Amino acid sequence: MNNYKIDDFSIDTLRIIDVNKLKLERKDSGYLFAEYEGKSYEEVSLTRLQPFYCLDTYISVAFRNNEEEWIEIGVIKDLKEMSEEQRQLCEDYLNFRYYIPIITKIHSIRDNRMGYLFVDADTTAGRKKIAVNDWWTNFRINNSGILTVTDSDGNKYQIPDLNKLDGKSNKKLELFV
Repeated sequence: MNNYKIDDFSIDTLRIIDVNKLKLERKDSGYLFAEYEGKSYEEVSLTRLQPFYCLDTYISVAFRNNEEEWIEIGVIKDLKEMSEEQRQLCEDYLNFRYYIPIITKIHSIRDNRMGYLFVDADTTAGRKKIAVNDWWTNFRINNSGILTVTDSDGNKYQIPDLNKLDGKSNKKLELFV
């Protein structure tokens, strides 16, 4: 049972969580249980506020209330400030939630001239045939140089460093990035 008052939460204030006062546990349901500043939260979820740029910083901690609304408890500024056990629990949860296979090799890229690219690639989840609609929008390189590819079903794939791909893979990609 949650023991909070709605006045404890404000949508216009960023509350940085003191990680020394936060205790998280993984439940069989997949959700987390949290205790923070003497209050208990049953159904807790972690969300990366900048999922493509900051994997370990600015993690929102929210719970679902009795009205099925998600209410933010606060933000973990940096997972590295947590104890090893708590940090690992958060990383495991986030890695499951934000599962994005890494593209390790590109066998071919075929353009069907009707708005789709078909990428045949090796990934950390095995060999995949990835259909990409509107590649101009769905091949994105962020400021860190990470290429994110979004397929026609909304699944995401990444290439963390284009320079680490083999030469043949890079040659196939250079028309599109």
